[in-house]
Amino acid sequence: MNLNHLDAFCLVVKTGSITKAAKKLHISQPALSLQIQDLEDNFQTVLLERSNKGVRATEMGQLVFNYGQKILNLTKNLQKEIDNHMNTVKEELFVGASSTIGNFALPCSIYIFKEKFSKNNIYLDISDTKNVVEKLIEGSINIGVIEGPLVNSFKELIKSEDLRVKKIAQDELVIVAPYNEEWQDKNEINRKELRELKLILREKGSGIRETIEETFLERNIPLNELNIVLELNSINAIVSAVTAERGTTILPKMALRKELRHRTLKGLKVEGLTFNHPIYLIYYPNGNGNKPNLSSSFIDFLISKERGFC
Repeated sequence: MNLNHLDAFCLVVKTGSITKAAKKLHISQPALSLQIQDLEDNFQTVLLERSNKGVRATEMGQLVFNYGQKILNLTKNLQKEIDNHMNTVKEELFVGASSTIGNFALPCSIYIFKEKFSKNNIYLDISDTKNVVEKLIEGSINIGVIEGPLVNSFKELIKSEDLRVKKIAQDELVIVAPYNEEWQDKNEINRKELRELKLILREKGSGIRETIEETFLERNIPLNELNIVLELNSINAIVSAVTAERGTTILPKMALRKELRHRTLKGLKVEGLTFNHPIYLIYYPNGNGNKPNLSSSFIDFLISKERGFC
């Protein structure tokens, strides 16, 4: 029995909704349904009753839920005991992350994790996706957290190096414009308007750029038809340029929470176009010889609901 599937099932019962549970778990509804199906196959019985009002546990499902809660609590207590024991031995962990996740999500996660493993040192190295993968292979970092689609060259490298990759979250890119009279009342633009924008984009090799190029390719929009006036390797630099009304950009929502909330920038959608921006955990299954105990704990933490992205 997979404990993650058991945990997911218990969350579905608590929320009474597969949709709500999937959102909290940061996975798709079909993926969650497959996990429930796996659990039902394991116990050889139906665990949920579905209706227009949502879902509820069957008689056997309620039994699994009751025991599942006890099993999950025991597992959590066991992990705490192991964590306490590990925290008596000082280790170092080197995490590499691409720019968005490294600057706007992981700092809070590392802070929470450091509270549990206070005697250990954790270092965060932020660069673009390509460099994160290269540093993981050369052994200068233990774990990588990258963003954007896995292009073919990465897939081949991952396979040849026997790396493990796990999707842990998904963000969305949006068109970003200055919050001024021209843009403040607009929420969506069409493709003709998109082609006329003065775009300031991240550089090639970044996960953000890969998401942009793959999305355009899927919709048969040639990149050379866009008016790219500037390429920068810093989100903060791009935000500064757009705020100063030098152009527009395409960036992850995760990186723009403050600017969108305080209305210094305006987020826009493109009609019929969605920039899905996945976030992946990448690592060697055996730790590549570098402090596997602490690495394993951090990997489990990032996969869990307790990871606490900023």
